[in-house]
Amino acid sequence: MGVDWGLAGQIGGLGFTLVFVVLLALALAVWLVGLIIGKATASKGETGNKKKGE
Repeated sequence: MGVDWGLAGQIGGLGFTLVFVVLLALALAVWLVGLIIGKATASKGETGNKKKGE
């Protein structure tokens, strides 16, 4: 019984690539959510400062 190293390399390469694609998608999603929350928080903070008279 022999090992088909070509097939093993394809499966390993596909899994390795898939992990990095998923991590990249998650990093992009976290960055976009942080950007949206940061803008929403900044706009609310500016209105709060105007009410305080600063």
